[in-house]
Formats: sequence, C-alpha cells, structure tokens
Amino acid sequence: MASSPPIPSPRPVVLALGQFDGIHLGHQAVLRAARDLARELGATARCLTFEPHVMRVLDPARAPLELATPAQNAARIRDCGLDGTVVFPFDRDWAARSAMDFLRALPGAVRAPVAGVVSGADFAFGRNREATAADLPRLATAAGIPRAAIVPPVLWRGAPVSSSRIRAAVAEGDAGDAAAMLGRPFALEGTVVHGRAVGRQHGLPTANVRPALPIRPKPGVYAARLDDHPAAAFVPDPADPTQSSKFGDVVEVHILGAAGDWYGRRVEVHFLHRLRPYLPFPDQTAASAQIRLDLEAMRPWL
Repeated sequence: MASSPPIPSPRPVVLALGQFDGIHLGHQAVLRAARDLARELGATARCLTFEPHVMRVLDPARAPLELATPAQNAARIRDCGLDGTVVFPFDRDWAARSAMDFLRALPGAVRAPVAGVVSGADFAFGRNREATAADLPRLATAAGIPRAAIVPPVLWRGAPVSSSRIRAAVAEGDAGDAAAMLGRPFALEGTVVHGRAVGRQHGLPTANVRPALPIRPKPGVYAARLDDHPAAAFVPDPADPTQSSKFGDVVEVHILGAAGDWYGRRVEVHFLHRLRPYLPFPDQTAASAQIRLDLEAMRPWL
C-alpha cells in the first residue's frame, strides 16, 4: 500500500512581542526588526499581542484608554511588513505564571516553531513582571528559541515614545505632538449614525461618527480628515450638559466637497489640528457662519 505523503512542517515564525497599543514609532521599530529577522532566517513574521489589555486584568482601575481598535492596529501592523497578528489570551492564570512558561507556550500559540522573538526595551513578562527585555535572550535560549533581539526606544523630544505620552497629547488637544509620535495623525474609528440633520438644512451637512472606543481628543473644533476627505470635526465636552444633551457621544464631522450617503459606514476621523474650543451660539445661522470661518482657518493643515 502506498504511503501517505508527509505533512509539510509549518514555516518557522519570528514574533514581535508586546501590547502594541496604537502602533506608534517605537512599536513600528520593533515590528520592522521582527520583519528583518524573519527575512534573515527564512521565517514568517508575526506580531503577538495580548487581549484583553494586560492592565485590564492586572489592575482594571488603572487600565488606560486604548488608542486604537484591534482592526486599526492589525492594519498598521501589516503596513510594517508583518504577515499577521496572533492574539495571546491573557487572564489571571497567565498573570500568575512564570516568564519561562510564557516563552514555552509560544510555539503552541502560533502552531509553528518559533525561530526568534523581538521586543522593545521596556518589555516585561511573567508573574509580577519578573523578567525584563534584558532577560529575554537568555530565557529564549533556555526555552528553545534560537534568536532574540531587543530594540532600543525611539526618542522624541528627549524621551521614549510611548502610548501614555500619546494619550496625554490627545487629551490636551496636541494633535501635532500625537502625530509626531504615532508617525501619522491620531484617528478615531467609528460608525456614521443618524443625527438631527440641522446642518444639512443650512448647507453644511455633517457625518455623525460614533467612535468605537471611549478615548477622545480634547473637546473643540479640529481640522481633520474623514477617511481621505478633508473635514472639520467637532468633539463635544461630555462634562458640559448643554453639549452632551445636544450631541450625545458622537463626533460631528463636516466633510468638504463629499456628498453621498455615509450612514452605517465604518470610518476613521483623523485629527490634524485643534482650531478652537467650543463656542455657544444663539442660533444655527450664527453657528453655520462660524463653521464657514473654521473651514477657511483649517486649510493650512489640510
């Protein structure tokens, strides 16, 4: 009887390890280092990240607002030349296990031999963060992973780029600072929902975007893009009952020269520059006049 053909072995994998919230310039350096090591070794390169965010398991009260949705992160990981993302299901059980347990679990998580691991210099893993990036090469060798690389931090204004610094910039409305550390404008992903259609009556139709995540830029009016279209975006202040009752949880976006039906579409609002804070107006006519001034003022950032 003829023997069955051998089942091909899965191609070895190089893994970029980390939380990778927002895929900022520091993350991009780690991802590209994993891509380059994979090419050297004839392996495939993937990003291994954790879901839920480790802080939501370890200390939910201190868990940060996430900068991007999984879909946004996955798209930007692919842009760095990686072959995909592996989500490591993080829970209390894994939080209590050793750094060596984690490394030995990686081949099973990716269902392939692990030829190498790459992390940033601030990576820590194992119970109580017992191991740091400095320990990774030694522990990887002991776990049967031949190669390990540590990528130094990317500095901006004398300090490492980090997700926490970007969150602070977003919260302060510093769109330029956030973009400098992300390598692109900060963007909220969301769905266009029906609004009150007041702007349309005054020749200024808007797309009401309900963001998927709770993070918001500082309230105010921004030069923006809705996907690839120049736009003006208004972020309401949830602490102001007048605004919250009027706008709810949406970001109101006026799109320049882009007609059509946007309802139900999944979009990204890219924030380029904060033009001004919220100003109350006596009526819609005065509000429309100010919006037209805003559209003119934002042109240098488009």
